[in-house]
Parts: sequence; C-alpha cells; structure tokens
Amino acid sequence: MNVKSRRTKKVNVENQAINLLSKEELDKKIEVVEKELRSYTWRKLEANGKFAKNDKLSFITDDMLIVGCDIGSETHYIRAIDVRGRELSRGAFEFSNTSEGFENAKAWVMALAAKRDKKQIVLGLEPTGHYWFALAAWMISNG
Repeated sequence: MNVKSRRTKKVNVENQAINLLSKEELDKKIEVVEKELRSYTWRKLEANGKFAKNDKLSFITDDMLIVGCDIGSETHYIRAIDVRGRELSRGAFEFSNTSEGFENAKAWVMALAAKRDKKQIVLGLEPTGHYWFALAAWMISNG
C-alpha cells in the first residue's frame, strides 16, 4: 500500500465522522444555548477579590467553547477552540468593529457552539489600546 492510498483512506474516514444538522435542528440548538447564556467578567467571578491562575483553569469545563479575539482598530478576528486546545473553527472569522459586525460574530459563535454541543462560551480579548472597549461592552450587554 502506498502513501497516497493511506492519505485517501484517512480523508474518507474523517469525512464519514462529520455530523450534519438541518437548519431547523441547528436553530433549535442555538436557541437552547442562547437561553442558557449569561454574561460575566472575571471580576464578577472573583472570590475575595482574587482569582488565581489555577482557579481560572479549573473553571474551564468540557462543555465550554473558548473563543479568542485578536482586536484591531477596524477589524477583529476570532477563533474557537475546545478545552484541549483543538481548533473547532476552520480558520479565523473576520468581523468589523461595528454593532453589525458584533452581531455577525455572535451568530458565528452561537452556531459553532450549537454544532459542537457546547453550553457555555468563554471569550478572551486581547486588550489592544482602547479598541476592545466597544466589543467588550457590546458582548456583556448582549450575551
């Protein structure tokens, strides 16, 4: 068996593992995630004014979607991973620094959480200058 045929078999196995949801099923899952979603900052979660690194690590569970955001002045990029650091998105999602862009990012994250059966979402922002304020305020007030 040559290397080329091994690669083909691997691709076939990976394609068989994909679970496709209908639009209605996905919408129902998104609705469940949105219903349970709560907005918190680390300050709200802190006990006695401190939240040690180990406390933050133990806070992360298997049912969480971890989203990291690279902040820019006009455009932001987000990627999603699971608790083991495996990327769950097919690359970065680009969105503008406007409320329409924030809505698009939220919709992308909610759909990804629903597809991956994640019940909670953790958003980490890179606080570059003041550009992150608008996104952070919007996300806290809009789930």
